[in-house]
Amino acid sequence: MRALEYTETLQTEEQTATIYTDSQMTLVSLKSSKIHTFLIEEMRRKLTEMGKINWKVQICWVKAHVGIQENELADTLEKEATTNADIIECYKKVPKSVVISELYEISVEKWQREWDQTTKGEITKNTSW
Repeated sequence: MRALEYTETLQTEEQTATIYTDSQMTLVSLKSSKIHTFLIEEMRRKLTEMGKINWKVQICWVKAHVGIQENELADTLEKEATTNADIIECYKKVPKSVVISELYEISVEKWQREWDQTTKGEITKNTSW
């Protein structure tokens, strides 16, 4: 997304750009009409917006960790950003799938605690017949 935002600010005569990513999942998600996560939808919106002002943007996949200097630099910066305690985290939205997964996990843990603490159904709990 940041690459798209940056590209849009460039002052060039020829409004064409190629953005390289080592994330095959991003490319698959952008092409799929079934995936509607917040970030993918924002990228689609930005690509559509840029198309309306005559930008031609191509997104290509590159293999990770094979010595492509720019990709290695991006990986280094990403790692630095995720491990730097001075960088303030900023989340605009959490994907629905993450919320559902976390709620499911919490409910299973709660159910298990209640099951472990109850005396009802002792015969069912006892598996050493």
